Amino acid sequence: MEALAQAISGSLFQEGALWALRTIPGFPPIIQAIHIIGIAVIMGTAFLLSLRLLNLAAPAQNLNELSQRCAPWFWAAIASNIVSGAFFVLGRPNRYFNNPIFTTKMALLIPLLILLFYFFTKQKKQENYWEQANTKWQGKTIAVAVILLILAICTCGRWIAYLEHFRYPMWTLEPYIDDTQYPFWLTVQNWPISQIIGATNWFPTLETIHVIAATLVLGSILWVDLRLMGFAATHYPITTLSKELVPWTWGAFIIATITGVGMFITRADGHVQNPAFLWKLALLALAGINMAYFHRKVYPKIRQWDVALPTPTQLKTIGATSLFLWCGVMLAGRWVGHIV
Repeated sequence: MEALAQAISGSLFQEGALWALRTIPGFPPIIQAIHIIGIAVIMGTAFLLSLRLLNLAAPAQNLNELSQRCAPWFWAAIASNIVSGAFFVLGRPNRYFNNPIFTTKMALLIPLLILLFYFFTKQKKQENYWEQANTKWQGKTIAVAVILLILAICTCGRWIAYLEHFRYPMWTLEPYIDDTQYPFWLTVQNWPISQIIGATNWFPTLETIHVIAATLVLGSILWVDLRLMGFAATHYPITTLSKELVPWTWGAFIIATITGVGMFITRADGHVQNPAFLWKLALLALAGINMAYFHRKVYPKIRQWDVALPTPTQLKTIGATSLFLWCGVMLAGRWVGHIV
């Protein structure tokens, strides 16, 4: 790995990556957001297939059809993430190739791709291959392994920047308490729990869980939005997909909210003055309004459109708006750390 880092250092690849990262306005957070959206697609497809194999989600969906539908999205997201991730790796090869957490991430990615390639290949060659009596347990084992590998890869991805925290963990800290009077948000930031989270490994841990949960929110809601837009799963009623996937979205959203609050209080005063954070909150509110409108105004009469083809314009608009807003939330989230 060190030899590879030295070979890339000073090469045209590094110069090109650094030029893009330093010259194109807003390029680092934009490419990071694209990378995270790609992770959301990967997690959304892989988790959906794995949970279906384990009979924990999407029971109404045919596994063969689901596999055929998910495969192109999965491999396209993998290709997108290789390209988006390459800018940072090529731009700073010594930071990544000399980082044991990054090498662990790459080592975990290889068996994940092999398992999923094996799964898709077998399913494509023989319909309902993984639902046969003699292959069910093998499929369930693959599903568990895929879920664990994805969680481990995402965890490594977030901890790459926290190598020192990993080597010298600090899980407790004597809180700093000052009797000086502060404005409200600075007071929140000065709470003992805020200081402990911000100064110890609790912060990267919460950030890791937050990112995983956020990508699961987007990854799970993606399939409902694509169905509303008429791009995927058109053989299934909208009500069926909504009932099977939205509960997972809400579960991931609750986890993302709790961990997000935990991170927010460590830098509350700075966040409330950060335009990217305010945009994130605004986009979250708009996404909530869009979802509320769908469930209160459209969903009660959805059965008349449940299997309608082509999909009505109103549903396409709601789905496209939802996808646009959630992608905007991801982009704004990445911008937060780039605005001081």
